[in-house]
Amino acid sequence: MSFARDNRRKFEPGRGRFVLPRFPPAAILRIVVLAALGILGAVYALVSHYTTAMPPLRVPVAPASAPTYDADAGEMPIPEIDRESTP
Repeated sequence: MSFARDNRRKFEPGRGRFVLPRFPPAAILRIVVLAALGILGAVYALVSHYTTAMPPLRVPVAPASAPTYDADAGEMPIPEIDRESTP
């Protein structure tokens, strides 16, 4: 059985325990360029958002007052309530 005898050394003093693989410089450059473009895009969006003059808000116009009764149907108008004369 090959796994019963492990002749490898348990510790190699010249190497670190955690060794990163080598990345090609083109991949690192691509990551840096994409990160810089993302940062520049975010800065541009914030600057344009805070410096653009926004159009005025639309204010809804109150509808014309409509009668609360239908005279053609034989209804009577609602009497006006005068708040000052009520106890």
